[in-house]
Amino acid sequence: MGHARAFGAVFGALILLAAPGGRAVAGGPSDLSGRWKLNHDLSEDPGERMREAGRGGSAPRGGRGGFGSGRRGRFGGGRAAPEGEESPRPSFDPESVETLSIVHHDPELKIIDAFGREHALSTDGRRVEEERSAGTVKMRAEWKDGHVVVTSAPEHGPKIVETYAVTADGSALTVTTKIENRGRSFEYRRVYDAVR
Repeated sequence: MGHARAFGAVFGALILLAAPGGRAVAGGPSDLSGRWKLNHDLSEDPGERMREAGRGGSAPRGGRGGFGSGRRGRFGGGRAAPEGEESPRPSFDPESVETLSIVHHDPELKIIDAFGREHALSTDGRRVEEERSAGTVKMRAEWKDGHVVVTSAPEHGPKIVETYAVTADGSALTVTTKIENRGRSFEYRRVYDAVR
């Protein structure tokens, strides 16, 4: 009798996971679709996290993010060009992550940043290539531990691994970014609120 109940519970859970329109999918997390606005109070400043990693200290989790704080440097607005030269474009523009629009019909995943740049990915692990001014970037999206993980490997520059996780009620999206370069790495977190 106990085995029949256990089998029924497992079978019922599998049916729920496979049901069309359900938010959960066997082997994968919830739908990431939506419009998302950066929550500065809950997000971390990547420039500060990079400096902390460079000092070898362990950085605190959470806290106020520094996007748009006016800090300069690789992730905070670039560096000034020498006199007579054109200022280089920063490798990361904080304004590009102020909002995200995500369209997710598994395995298809489109992520559109605040500047309208679109990344068309597939969560089945298929590799796609994007041409950018600095060269070709190889990207792959896949499910890992109930989250979508997007790995970007440019021809030149650091490898970037972004993990996307949405809350069960769909009210918040967390993007954890790990940047790996020459045996060193640092990580920072951005938290987004759903735009309803």
